[in-house]
Amino acid sequence: MTVRRSERPAPGKALSKATPGRGVRRTPSHQAPPEPKQKSLNQTWPLFGQQTVAFPADPATAVHELEPPSSALAALAAGTSLLPDDREKRARRLPQGLPADAPEWMRAARALSNWLEERIERGSIPPAHQAAVARTWAAFCLGGSTESQILKVAHLVQRAHTAIRSTPRGQHDLQAAYHAAAGVLHAALPTAVRDRMPLERAVHAVRKLRDEADSWAAIVEGTSELLGWKDHARTHAATVIRALLEQHRKP
Repeated sequence: MTVRRSERPAPGKALSKATPGRGVRRTPSHQAPPEPKQKSLNQTWPLFGQQTVAFPADPATAVHELEPPSSALAALAAGTSLLPDDREKRARRLPQGLPADAPEWMRAARALSNWLEERIERGSIPPAHQAAVARTWAAFCLGGSTESQILKVAHLVQRAHTAIRSTPRGQHDLQAAYHAAAGVLHAALPTAVRDRMPLERAVHAVRKLRDEADSWAAIVEGTSELLGWKDHARTHAATVIRALLEQHRKP
């Protein structure tokens, strides 16, 4: 099912300074690093408004910023027992008001609608559920990208893939080839995409394109990188894992 652009919600912002877990911990080299303070996981990325904040130059930034205390990682390595998840049980039940032969997309839509309405009525939900809402919204509005932007970026990625793969492997300065191809790619991106995605990330994408022989796989990976979809996925994954570690940490 395709959502018309006129029906799609306004695109959301990227990671902002209000995002939980930002900041760098600095500890003198002669001291043992203290346990980081518990970060607030009440928020996820801002989801509405104009996209004005750029994605980080380092694609792993958001993951590092949501790193839990070392004690939480140690507990996870030891096999922390979490509460049972009842999502699979709920998914097997036929949502009310649907025919017995309702297609999968309809059952999923009703189950998701019911889940959201229940939490709206509560007025307050745990961080892990807030992260689920953020993931759902980001996926629905394509991370804030329009369909025309997606097609444009995919076209540019395909051209960059062809160009960098045709560069002779014996070329003396392969790094220069990476930067040259990334510069052309970055300059041609739609303005809204280019303003948020640093040139360094275009270089990172081109390096990966060089190693990918399959054209279609290269288009999917490169487009996902340059549109920030991988940033959303990394941050949402880090948020829900961190939230569950906090939620089930033993006192």
